[in-house]
Amino acid sequence: MANVKNGAYREIIIDRCLQSRRGFSTQEIFDKCNDALERRGEIPISSLNTIRNDIISIENRWRVVVEELRSGREKRYRYEDPHFSIFNSPLNEDEITQLTQSISMLRRFEGMPGFEWVEEMSAHLQETVSANSEPVIGFDENKELKGMAFFTPLFNAITEKKAIKIKYHTYKNDKVIEGVVHPYYLKEYNQRWFLFALNDKYKSISIYALDRIETLGKTSAKFIPNTEIDFSHYFDNIVGVSVKSDEVPQTVKIWVDKEQLPYTLSKPLHKSQTVIEEKEDGGAIVAIKVIPNFELEQLLLSFGERFEVLAPSSLRDKIADRIKKNMEKYQ
Repeated sequence: MANVKNGAYREIIIDRCLQSRRGFSTQEIFDKCNDALERRGEIPISSLNTIRNDIISIENRWRVVVEELRSGREKRYRYEDPHFSIFNSPLNEDEITQLTQSISMLRRFEGMPGFEWVEEMSAHLQETVSANSEPVIGFDENKELKGMAFFTPLFNAITEKKAIKIKYHTYKNDKVIEGVVHPYYLKEYNQRWFLFALNDKYKSISIYALDRIETLGKTSAKFIPNTEIDFSHYFDNIVGVSVKSDEVPQTVKIWVDKEQLPYTLSKPLHKSQTVIEEKEDGGAIVAIKVIPNFELEQLLLSFGERFEVLAPSSLRDKIADRIKKNMEKYQ
């Protein structure tokens, strides 16, 4: 009987192994699956027969040939078709029905605060189940994005209100820290996902980038519920994810040149954006009301010479200093 627990996730790992032209042995696939499961904080499998049954299931479900390679006494497995992947295979009728129902359910959330991602997700699913063989939508995505293996267990921990152990690689001093956290919220920004959780040691909200998480694990610690933060409005006054709770929003004034202006008007820097002055050369001065943070600096710098920060002076000086340091590298 097939081991269905974590079966879908194991198939993702096995699929990657079978795409390799080198091929992988049953033991190697077994080890890779267990390594991935342990990093997700889930129970590893205990039998090589689970992997063998998974491979048979993949062959039957997707009607694909998994060929056997011999290297001495060792047997390795790979797809006969070097271009095959379960993610490239068309969906069957049952899967299309399930996804169509998912689209219908997701659309109920469109327009609600905190569910801005639903519209894109609905379009993504609709494109997947479309009978049109020609792709009509291109999404800016990275299927190999590091850390996404932790998304589902974190989502489950949040919805089930469970504390978790986390092993995390920090940015500042490049060291690995461990501790217990109480997960509250997941947010995507700039194609990266971030976890907002109460740190058990510091009793404060901490931000964890999923691509910096080393492992997740279970803990007997009692979950501490979120009673202070309304995440549907927590990010109203910032760009990105770094919230400085001890600061208040400031009016940031930016000169935008005429070539960039149409794009900035069609895609505002922040929902508070307004045009406060139009210039004779076709440019304009726009204003946003936000708390300056690192993500805002990165965004403003990304527009290069087409932007000039006018106010506040503290932000203008910081941007100027970063540009100066960058210029020094090119001299």
